[in-house]
Amino acid sequence: MLIKLSEINKSYNQRYVLDDLNLEISTAESIAIQGRSGSGKTTLINILAGLLADYNGTYYFQDVEMSQANGKERAKFRQRDIGIITQHFDLLENYTVNANILLGISHLRLSLKQKREKVQDILRYLELSGYEKKRISDLSGGEKQRVAIGRALIKHPKIIIADEPTGALDEETRDQILSLFKKLMTDGTQFIIVTHDDEVAKICDKIYDLKKGYLYQRK
Repeated sequence: MLIKLSEINKSYNQRYVLDDLNLEISTAESIAIQGRSGSGKTTLINILAGLLADYNGTYYFQDVEMSQANGKERAKFRQRDIGIITQHFDLLENYTVNANILLGISHLRLSLKQKREKVQDILRYLELSGYEKKRISDLSGGEKQRVAIGRALIKHPKIIIADEPTGALDEETRDQILSLFKKLMTDGTQFIIVTHDDEVAKICDKIYDLKKGYLYQRK
């Protein structure tokens, strides 16, 4: 078991957004989470990413209880095990593709040569060879999302959390990113994808709806 959440409760202003929520994710399994705005999706993925500690219940990641981890332990957990992709890419616009992807392994004790070799490998995989010196501000939306994927992927995380990863893309570019996600899944990368788009959700092994603080697996 990669992830196990048991009876997770989280409230804001005395209103529960997560109410005795349970979730299990097996190794090699990717899931999609859907729900209306305000349903608690962001709160849930912040817990899963180790960004939020103020909640009740237990969170196990590979049998390690993250719900008891302190801030330093959660930071190491994010660096080591979690990749994050967002709707608006969260890239440094005035920096190069190379510099942005290198941020994903800035914490690793590798030589600059080793880090650059890793970037080259990722760019070939993402079909972005030759983009190393291009600035993010000069890229299309689809290219930016590929760079964001590369930054998450380069450290070989246990799982990638993707928050509306195609929300800022047109339909054609969305389909290109979905093809890349399918390739990554086939090659062993696990995803938790939060999305409003049914076509995005369908590429995952399981789909969950978050309603009234609880997850319901779609049949």
